[in-house]
Amino acid sequence: MYSASLIAYKFVQRGIEESNPLTQMKLQKMVYLAQGLHLSMYDGLSLIREDFQAWKYGPVIPIIYQDYKLYGSSLIQDLSLMNFNDFSGFLNTDLNYNASSVIDDAWKIAKDIPGTQLSNWTHNEGSPWHKFYKEGVNDIIIPKDEIKVYFSKFIKHAS
Repeated sequence: MYSASLIAYKFVQRGIEESNPLTQMKLQKMVYLAQGLHLSMYDGLSLIREDFQAWKYGPVIPIIYQDYKLYGSSLIQDLSLMNFNDFSGFLNTDLNYNASSVIDDAWKIAKDIPGTQLSNWTHNEGSPWHKFYKEGVNDIIIPKDEIKVYFSKFIKHAS
């Protein structure tokens, strides 16, 4: 398992490199997609340590929100505003094959989908977010098992 901050950084870095930068909202959904794919493809093994919480605009990992909130809803086009003292422990961390593959898959699936559309998708009836969201409460954890079951439906359907 990796830190959510590392996986988010990998997506941000890729967005910058490919001139397809992310907003914070889209970043959260990309990490969620990668987590869901990993859980469903690798027998419930988690890609990230942290849990997603059911926030108003979909699944959120608070540390990613804290890391990137200074960008607001703007595109994250460079990392000059970041305090890399917080990230120094993982900037050169290599991901294993499964993690890299899932990040590639999530990127291919969602790179051209707007963050608002991804957010709307996470709100679908029966989704893990939909099951656990309570208006005005931001600290309700979305269980990893629920995410795995939900994404497994898509993986089975695609096979």
